[in-house]
Amino acid sequence: MGLSREEVFVIRRIDFKESDQIVRLFGRKTGVFSGIAKGSRKLDSKFGSTFDLLNRAEVVYYHGSNLNFLSEGEALDNWESLKRSGDAIDVGLRCAKTISVLLAEGQTAPRVYDLFRATLEELDAHQEGPYLLEVAFYLKSLKYIGFDPDFDGRCLSCGAELDGETSLKFSPRAGGFLCDECKRGEGLKLSQGDRKNLVKLKRTPQSRLRRLKVPEEKLALYYRLLNRFSEYHLERELIPRSLRSSQGRGGALS
Repeated sequence: MGLSREEVFVIRRIDFKESDQIVRLFGRKTGVFSGIAKGSRKLDSKFGSTFDLLNRAEVVYYHGSNLNFLSEGEALDNWESLKRSGDAIDVGLRCAKTISVLLAEGQTAPRVYDLFRATLEELDAHQEGPYLLEVAFYLKSLKYIGFDPDFDGRCLSCGAELDGETSLKFSPRAGGFLCDECKRGEGLKLSQGDRKNLVKLKRTPQSRLRRLKVPEEKLALYYRLLNRFSEYHLERELIPRSLRSSQGRGGALS
């Protein structure tokens, strides 16, 4: 068995037997992979709190045929401020789950890794208004894995300019906007302002998103758009219903 060292994010963990955990990790170089941490649930475990969810950690592991064997681990970032905010940690956990939804075991996505790190850094520094970061994370992640919704100002069917139309329809099947002649009742209703918001959310770095002013009811609309797009093109929801927030203001994304 080969030995590897990697910086990773902890995106999922499952209790196994009496004192072990199976941990799903996301590395910039290795992508998503799973490993077993023997004795990690013991109070005196050598791993300590390394495998707390969302932690960025350095791990040493041996390659196994089915599961890797985690032999060492040290937490590098545990996002203490983020984890003191219910809304912020909910957003972080949903983004982590999205990585599992979008990426297969062993699939690498360094731009998604960097995006996830930037998102957690912003959530840790500023807990208010986390849902803007969340929707932007979904938009950019889809782009980085090659499933990029088209928000340009042209009809995807006929190519007509949409700048003169005040009421637009986004077609999840087509993956973009349709003009009055082509939409035939299909899709989600959006305004030109919505289209421009989506372009900004996709293009603006996570560290600068707080400058944008987007009402939460609009973010809820964009979330539904992305989930329907994902259901059609990826054949699964971006975030399973069981993980959607229903507490406090997080209900805006239910």
